[in-house]
Amino acid sequence: MSMTQIERPARRAALRTGAALAAGLAAGAARAQGADFPKGPVRLIVALPPGGAADVSARALQGPLEQAWKQSVIVENRPGGQFQIAMQALAAAPADGHTLLHVFNSFASVHAVQKLFDLETQVIPVTRTSITPIVLLVRGNSPHRTLADLVAFGRANPGKLTYSTLGPGSVEHLKMAQIEKAGGFQGVAVPYRGGPDSLKALIGGEIDFQITAGIFAKQFAPSGQVRVLATLEPTRWTDFPDVPTMAEAGVAVPPMTYWGGYVVRAGTPSALVDRLRADLAAAAVAQPVVERLAAAGGLPSVSPSREDFRKLIASEIAWMGAAAKELGL
Repeated sequence: MSMTQIERPARRAALRTGAALAAGLAAGAARAQGADFPKGPVRLIVALPPGGAADVSARALQGPLEQAWKQSVIVENRPGGQFQIAMQALAAAPADGHTLLHVFNSFASVHAVQKLFDLETQVIPVTRTSITPIVLLVRGNSPHRTLADLVAFGRANPGKLTYSTLGPGSVEHLKMAQIEKAGGFQGVAVPYRGGPDSLKALIGGEIDFQITAGIFAKQFAPSGQVRVLATLEPTRWTDFPDVPTMAEAGVAVPPMTYWGGYVVRAGTPSALVDRLRADLAAAAVAQPVVERLAAAGGLPSVSPSREDFRKLIASEIAWMGAAAKELGL
């Protein structure tokens, strides 16, 4: 799977400027194909409750999109049913581009494991808009100072290490299966309702380690409540330049980043999807959006094309399906 690298600050600023210019040019070309869009308010469906990273990223886009479209953009939270409620809301809407669904890694895991819907036939991928780095954490007073320490303990004490997941078949559970196999140890998965709950459990000593969003490292590592042992990014994260990647730390697993993006209902005209992609791409790199994403631990990241986003989703489904099979899920 191809992941976006976390750039050094100066280069990242230059890339954002270039991305904004390119997105603006693409938007101009695509508008010619969808000149009569939109004809009314546009909905962005979010499959999680208000306040989370997905909700924040969607609401950050409201202002730039309303400026581009001269129409209201409404963020509609439809949580529950392992994303089925949100998928049903999209399916019930006309295929006219006025309803978009925010999707992320976990949609691919539900597709691959629970098979409650089909991302490859029911929707059309438009573009990825953001990424969030992933890190491996232990509590601040953990005896495991490095990832090598943690792995060595796990090998010598089968079944003694505990780690958090968001339930069987979740992204974190499937990725941990890869990490355990590559590291040659077997831990015990402990399910939690969400990232904050599992982080509280880590700090409180209920579990030994976890993979989670980098924002938690930024919030709790400076105070010594957690220690960052590795990043799952393909290169070192500039916010923690002394922290190795998983591969550098001796556990060779494919890198992984939390990502978010948008899809529309199958049947939406291709020219209209192109228009949506161009406008989302331009909005994603607008400075107010960049600032709001940064506050939530994220970065703007636009797919080079609709096809690239489709391939990203397909590659996620493929490795998650293989991991689930090995776990017997």
